[in-house]
Amino acid sequence: MKQNDQQGLYRPEFEHDSCGVGFITHINGHRSHQIVSDALTILENMEHRGACGCDPETGDGAGILLQIPHEFFMEECISLDILLNEPGHYGVGMIFFPKDITAKESCRAAVISSAERLGLPLLGFRKLPVDASVVGETALAVEPSVEQVFIGRPSNINNDEDFERKLYVLRRLISKTVSETVNNGSDFYIASM
Repeated sequence: MKQNDQQGLYRPEFEHDSCGVGFITHINGHRSHQIVSDALTILENMEHRGACGCDPETGDGAGILLQIPHEFFMEECISLDILLNEPGHYGVGMIFFPKDITAKESCRAAVISSAERLGLPLLGFRKLPVDASVVGETALAVEPSVEQVFIGRPSNINNDEDFERKLYVLRRLISKTVSETVNNGSDFYIASM
């Protein structure tokens, strides 16, 4: 095959070495528990996922990315008084806050002020349940406080692409604001938005 020959979804110009990446999907975008189960099987069986530590009890931070589980979030958010609209009309950000309470609250204030500045309604925060009993010493020493933030789609944004762009801008603004204003801002990270 010549350098620029495309065959199916394979594009040789994008070929490069990668460690620890696997993909499971349904070609028509159908969601199912089987896809999640298969993704976890791939994850468990990868010998090298791009990171390695000397503490055998500490993982390498690997995980899976999936569609927003709307029905699950609806149930979880009811008890938190977070009102979610239909799928596509809200975004979810995964935030890793510092453990230090003062730094955490400063970071939270940066998230809130950034959303206000961009005219995006902040619907609420959800603290994620964590089982620290299975975390190794190395990871436990730097374990963040993990929360999700729910952002509403304003009525003046009419399509998914514009909303995705606005969420990207929000994520960048939050990161910039935290790095410029918060001590221990280096302990803050938004994995997705």
